[in-house]
Formats: sequence, structure tokens, C-alpha cells
Amino acid sequence: MVEFIENDPKKRYAIPEDWPYQEARELFLHPDVRPADDPECDFKWQAPDVEGLVQFLVTEKGFNEDRVRSAAHKLQKNVKVAQQSRLEGFFKAVPKSEEEKKDLKRKHDQKVAAAKRHKKDEAKSKKESKGKAHIST
Repeated sequence: MVEFIENDPKKRYAIPEDWPYQEARELFLHPDVRPADDPECDFKWQAPDVEGLVQFLVTEKGFNEDRVRSAAHKLQKNVKVAQQSRLEGFFKAVPKSEEEKKDLKRKHDQKVAAAKRHKKDEAKSKKESKGKAHIST
């Protein structure tokens, strides 16, 4: 990708000066993968280090402090809960519009009609093949 960007005659994209793409490539090609029984993979759930999170995300990475603290508060609250959250808890369901509902119904009706045609064609070819068998004997 880097080669493409550097050799692009139109110069549409620029590689940021401080982008450590060599390190990113090395990490991608040679990731730090360890077996599950490695001592460094012995993870334990503990209360989050809120100040450590704020230090890293806000000070070092430029995140919004209110959002980080709010998320950390939710995390602290949920550490006490033993049950894993459902995926639906992270996303709000968006109701389908009338147009989408009509489109789904149309697609369903087309599938049903195609299945009927297929069944009818199958029965017809089966009947024809039986007729040919009687004629040849």
C-alpha cells in the first residue's frame, strides 16, 4: 500500500510523516502470539484502573475525558455483574421503514412464487419422463 501511495502519479494521498508503517507492518507480519497456558495469559477480572485509563486515553491519545470517565463508570458498575451483556445491549434496534417492509414482503413473495414454479416444473418433467418410458416399452 505504501509503495502504491508513494508511486501514485496523481499524488492523491500522502503518508503522514509520523506514521510508523514499518512497525505496523512488522506487527502485522509477526504478531506477539502466545499459547493460552502462557503465564502472561492468566487474566483476572479486577476493578478498572480509572485514573490509568484517563491517563492513557485522555492524556496520551486525546480522547474526551467526560466520555472516558462515563465509560469507566459503566465498566466499574458492570464488573460486579457476573453475566455477559448481550450484543443487542450495545446497539439500538432501528425499526424498518414501510418501504423496507414492503421490499421484504416482495422478496418473500418472489421466493414463494419461484418455489411453486420449480415444483410445478419438476412435476411436469417427471410426468413427461414417465410418458416417455411407457412409449419406449
